[in-house]
Parts: sequence; structure tokens; C-alpha cells
Amino acid sequence: MGIAVGLDSCDGPRVAHEIEKLGVQQILLRFPLWEMDRLEEHWDFVESLPNCEFVLCPMQDREHILDHDLWRKNLNTVVQRFWPRIKSYQIGQGINRSKWGFFGCDEFLAFASVAEELRSDFHGIQFVGPCVLDFEPVPFIRSMLHRYDINWDVAGCALYVDRRGCPRNRQLLIFNLTQKIYHFVACVLCSNKSSRRLWITEVNWPLENQGVYSPTGRKECVDEETAAGYLNSYYEDAWQSEFVERVYWWQLISRGYGLIDVNDDNELRYRPAYYQFQKLLTKNLTDADQLEENKMLGSSASSIT
Repeated sequence: MGIAVGLDSCDGPRVAHEIEKLGVQQILLRFPLWEMDRLEEHWDFVESLPNCEFVLCPMQDREHILDHDLWRKNLNTVVQRFWPRIKSYQIGQGINRSKWGFFGCDEFLAFASVAEELRSDFHGIQFVGPCVLDFEPVPFIRSMLHRYDINWDVAGCALYVDRRGCPRNRQLLIFNLTQKIYHFVACVLCSNKSSRRLWITEVNWPLENQGVYSPTGRKECVDEETAAGYLNSYYEDAWQSEFVERVYWWQLISRGYGLIDVNDDNELRYRPAYYQFQKLLTKNLTDADQLEENKMLGSSASSIT
């Protein structure tokens, strides 16, 4: 279980404090490339959480998509600053949405291929992508099967299902969340440019009565208790599929959809989804410890016999 965060709704020290309080250790940090002057602020944030494992997403804009020299320069600067503390980088955010700057898969794949040049200087670097938004198989499979230079160490998707309500509701009569995961897994298995690992890099449910802070239309919005229930169902179904390594919830602190609400006075309020996430996280860590203990016992018994 992971949390995706940006340093836009709250300052870094406060976000770091809430991460430690929640107890989550898998963090996906967004860094806007048009804010290179805030690089040190983001580095300080990462340094303040030594027990967390980070993935960094250098968020693109149209200028960086069109100017590969600028993209190459700033990406290299970002990776140099965070290396080797961060070794995994998400390349591309919302690549099937024009509001994020891309107008086609070929444009994205050419952009992403610039990142591949870093492997010679940063041994062990990992790239996560293409991180297509929603259940859109065509751009996903197109980004898995291609002749561009980019290779995905982890296949990533931002698998939102909020337009269907509950994760177990179906799209096109067939595709509930589990079936959507299976479909993307099939795409990954057919890929000539990806490992067999799958992460869900972004998901949430927009909350009702949030006004301008709502990321979607009114139809998709749900009340806070319902969102907490959907969070639980989403993680349960992702785990039970046995194909998803990680699911990052976007995001920790936000008015329209975060696990924690923040008002005009910067006062925080923990939503029901926060407590549901915390409950699942505690259970997940306990189960992981038990599994590790069982492995150790099994190894000892094996060596004795």
C-alpha cells in the first residue's frame, strides 16, 4: 500500500509528519518540472523520511514535451539530485489526456525514450510507465508494444474506476476492477518493452460538495463514508487478483479527494477513508511480518532435516 503526494496542498514538513503518523512507507512523489526552483524543497522532504521508499514522478508540461533538450537537461538534473536515494522514476503522467500535454502515444513514447539514455550513467535506475489514466486499453497496449527506445521496468497504470461507482460495478457488461486488472496484465504479458510487474500508480474517489476542488463532475462524486468503503473494496480486489504489486492512493492531503481534508486556515481533518487506509495498512504490515516469520521457520526446518 502506498500514498502518492505532491507538495502543493501543504508544506513538506507537515506532509512528512502526516506520512510518519499514518505509518505508510511506500511514497510516490510528484515533482513539477516547471518548478525546478523547488528542487531542494523536494529533496529536503525526501531526506526527512529516511524509512520510506520513494518513487519520483517528474511531471511534464507541453514545453518539456516539445523541447527534448530541455526535458533531457531537467530530467538529468532531477535524477542527479535524488540519486541514489531514489532509483525508481515514473515517466509520464496522464499520457492519454491532452490537459497533461500529450496528443498521441507516439509523442509520449518519443518523450519517454529520452529517459532511457540515463541507464548508462545511473546503473539500476527503474522506469515506471506508461501510467495511462482510467481503463483505456488502446493507449496502454500501444505503450507496451512499440519500437521506441523506452523499456518499462514496471508497468504502471492510473486505474481509476470512479465513473462506475463501486470497484465491483461493471463497464461494458464485463469489466469490473478485477477484470480490468486481468486485461492490463494480458497487455503486459504481450509486451516487448516491459517487465512482468504491475503497479497502480494513482486512484481515488472524488468527494461530493467540494466545489472547485472537485477533480471531476458532480456525477462521479460520492460521500466520505462511501469513498472509504470503495477504498477498502479496491485494495481487497487488487490484492486478491495476485497480479498487482502496489496501489498508490492519490493523495494524502487534499480538499477534493484526499485522505485528509485541509481548510482555509490550514487545519486538518481526517476523513473516514484515512482510517480505513490505516486499518488496511496495519493489517497488511502484520500479514507481511507473519509471512516473513513463516518463511524463516520453513527455512530453519528445511535446514534441520
